[in-house]
Amino acid sequence: MRGLFKNKPLIIMLVAVLLLGVLAFITSADRSVSWVESTLGSVFQPVQTFAAKASNSIIGFFQRIFKTSDADKELEQLQVRMAQLEQAADENATLKAENERLKKLLNYVETLENYDYVTAVVTGNSQGVWFETFTINAGRNKGIKKDMSVVCADGLVGRIIEVGANWSKVTAIIDASSEVSVMVERTRDIGVVRGAFSTADDNQLELYYLPSGFDLVTGDRIVTSGMSSIFPKSIVVGTVSEVTRRSAEGTQSNAIIEPAVDFGHLEEVLVLIEKTGEE
Repeated sequence: MRGLFKNKPLIIMLVAVLLLGVLAFITSADRSVSWVESTLGSVFQPVQTFAAKASNSIIGFFQRIFKTSDADKELEQLQVRMAQLEQAADENATLKAENERLKKLLNYVETLENYDYVTAVVTGNSQGVWFETFTINAGRNKGIKKDMSVVCADGLVGRIIEVGANWSKVTAIIDASSEVSVMVERTRDIGVVRGAFSTADDNQLELYYLPSGFDLVTGDRIVTSGMSSIFPKSIVVGTVSEVTRRSAEGTQSNAIIEPAVDFGHLEEVLVLIEKTGEE
């Protein structure tokens, strides 16, 4: 018995249950009320009111917890769905861009009369931001040989300088060691394009050796001259962005050329193979 009174939480709980029982009996709707019950009702009314408020507060608390939990789940589901949609949109944009590039390649291929071609993917560049020297995923297994021309839908890319079993290395025309015989499309003047030593970081070319008194203006298109055993005639090289010198005497360039090819974003290229088998 002494142990029972030491357990105060148990005593409080028993008293609370007893009081609730009395309150339930008093507030029963289907019975008459004695003066004792009326008196007890008046006494316990504040307690009953407090208990009801406490009960409502507890119920509301748990309802808010459950509602918050449901909202969090819905938010998480929405976030997952949004991420899925964003991924799908990115994949769709990538596929669309690839489709456009391949369409341009196909249109370009249809203009080639004396050449077969091998389609290759750029697998890596060896230096810098620009693809001055890079590797493709086709080699001797596709009939590729050294000094074959490499192009894309936008124009001239470069030439093969090394061939492996299933890979090849390409030097781009923007490389400082590269030289291409070119022609001003409008005037038919012949010159040479080199990778720009002073502007290599700007992805540009320099035009040299135009005839004395040449006629050149900004926007003139520069194409391959065909006076080379490597590059076919009339492949687009770029456009004149600046005329730097009107004479053709010294070693200074005649003009700065903006390449037709975006050498910062090369992905697919074509290696040209002459149909006669001659290089």
